Amino acid sequence: MSVSFDHIIRANEYGFYCIPKWYLGRDIVDTLASGGVYEPVTLRFLQRQIGQGSIVTGGAFIGDFLPALHSALSQDGRIICFEPVPINFEACQEVIRLNGLSRVDIHNVAVSAEEDELTMMVTRPSGKPIAAGERIVTDQEPDGERFISIPTRKIDDLVANDCAVSILHLDVEGHEDEALRGASSVLQRCMPLVLLEADKRWRARGFLTLLQELAPDAGYEIAGEMEKNWIYRAMNKAG
Repeated sequence: MSVSFDHIIRANEYGFYCIPKWYLGRDIVDTLASGGVYEPVTLRFLQRQIGQGSIVTGGAFIGDFLPALHSALSQDGRIICFEPVPINFEACQEVIRLNGLSRVDIHNVAVSAEEDELTMMVTRPSGKPIAAGERIVTDQEPDGERFISIPTRKIDDLVANDCAVSILHLDVEGHEDEALRGASSVLQRCMPLVLLEADKRWRARGFLTLLQELAPDAGYEIAGEMEKNWIYRAMNKAG
């Protein structure tokens, strides 16, 4: 497989990465390009918590978490992930190939409360790619360049009914509420550990209220925070 964009291949302790050259200059990308690990504390925590289940994680960006998470899967575990931006999705596919990651299901979609078509901003007014900060917007029409049309799916539709999800990890740039609403069945059935990015405590508290509404039997509570990722544990989950 050959990628369609100018790129470099770099490695860290977990594996190999396909990095679009025009993304250089962003913290996450420069960390990978220098052989480092982005959000290493969060990544080690996720590895230890996967257990015997599967992990739903995304947006996947360029696959920076995939090699490490794949190495921690049990024999029956899988990674179910998603990435709507075409260049990022292509980079993820190359990371999967480079590292021989056989148990990754990646979908070229965003996740939301319903199956739909939405608009995503992928470049700044200058035309420079945002890179890891692309976000869904509601006040713009797609133009095929700065704003693109993307399909959305519910997490509940991406996860098989018999799949035991141990972790739900979302970093979707402000679209977390809608993504969680589309995961209500997974939350109620599996009661997974949930990690959500939030800069402000009030935002983290809002996520908790929503989780308690969507999965009332789980007894979700805030269990900690690391690297701006808030941890929610289902206190009523057996084991």
